[in-house]
Amino acid sequence: MKIIKKYKWFILGFFILLAIIAVWLGKDLLLNIDGALYGHRLEGIEDVPITNETKKEISDFLSSTEGVEKVKIYVHGKILNIIIWVDDTMTVDKVKEISNAALEKCSEEQKSFYDISFLIDYAKETEDKKFPMIGNKNKNSKQIVW
Repeated sequence: MKIIKKYKWFILGFFILLAIIAVWLGKDLLLNIDGALYGHRLEGIEDVPITNETKKEISDFLSSTEGVEKVKIYVHGKILNIIIWVDDTMTVDKVKEISNAALEKCSEEQKSFYDISFLIDYAKETEDKKFPMIGNKNKNSKQIVW
């Protein structure tokens, strides 16, 4: 008991130092903060880029279609999101047709590398219940699933 009383500050300092070292090692060894946001899932994305020209070509094609009000295209990692706002004259079959035609603006390499999503909604509030509608094409599939 005398030894503990005599060295209590030394023992306390030792345990505090040990706790600091444990936290430091745990942070460095267990937390991978310096890595890429998507890990290794984006390997090869430099080889199959979706350029601004490709996005503009798709956007111009869709915007020139009758019934399409506005188009926005976003690329997030390996996902290409195409958001289309349509007017109330647009039909579901017409939307599927123009989406398939827009898909043809991408190269075969892009279609087999990226997941492509089509999100369709009305540009204005309406009572019609045809839209919103979502279609997805997985990199392994050949067609859009609605």
